[in-house]
Amino acid sequence: AIVIAASGMCNGGRILNYLQALLPDSRTDVILAGYQARGTLGRDIQQGMKKVEISGEHIEVNAHIHTMSGYSAHADRNDLLAFIEDIETKPKEIRIVHGDQKAQQALGELIRQKGLAEKVTLAVDQ
Repeated sequence: AIVIAASGMCNGGRILNYLQALLPDSRTDVILAGYQARGTLGRDIQQGMKKVEISGEHIEVNAHIHTMSGYSAHADRNDLLAFIEDIETKPKEIRIVHGDQKAQQALGELIRQKGLAEKVTLAVDQ
């Protein structure tokens, strides 16, 4: 599975649940896309801490940690389409989970028209 979560600095939101469940598993790869500020969970993980605290629980970090630079949390439609087009093996499914209903539908339709994925699922449809 690939989980993409708007993480900020890994200090709040659903990313905490994913990290708590997956960091102990050595089969897990965590990719931090971009800068992690000092004093944040994201920075601690990025700098190789072997144990972190999440929701008052000490979690062992056995996952493989990677950092990718050059990505922004503010990609627009064209940036997202270019990213998808550059994927070598066409994805079986793309799930659009952010944005208002009209924006999700418009992006989903463009992905379908371009044949960029076998299936497109919108969060507004679930």
